[in-house]
Amino acid sequence: MGAFTLLSMIPWDTIFKYSPIIVEAGQKIFNSVNKYFGNTLKESGKPKKASLEQLDKRIKLLEQNELEQADLIEKIAVQINELSIAAKIISNRTLLALSISSLSLVISLVLLVIRVVR
Repeated sequence: MGAFTLLSMIPWDTIFKYSPIIVEAGQKIFNSVNKYFGNTLKESGKPKKASLEQLDKRIKLLEQNELEQADLIEKIAVQINELSIAAKIISNRTLLALSISSLSLVISLVLLVIRVVR
């Protein structure tokens, strides 16, 4: 496969559609981390040494962010699963409707032929 073939398989419209939301979420995460630790690490332009307590706070914040991201990914997976189940149901119902309409067409043609013959 060529590079263009691989690039054409990427759903660019979806990526462009959701990229502002992703950027906004990244900005929120950056702002929350910067709010907690941005001002404590720099004092008058000189970097400060981070204490063990500050590192512990950072680790806890990162762990909390990881848990929130895992929860978000779980919710997304559940929604995608529900969408795929709904698509399968719609597919089955469409097939049933097509089968019934085809049967109805055959019956009406048979009745029309019977009516013309008599």
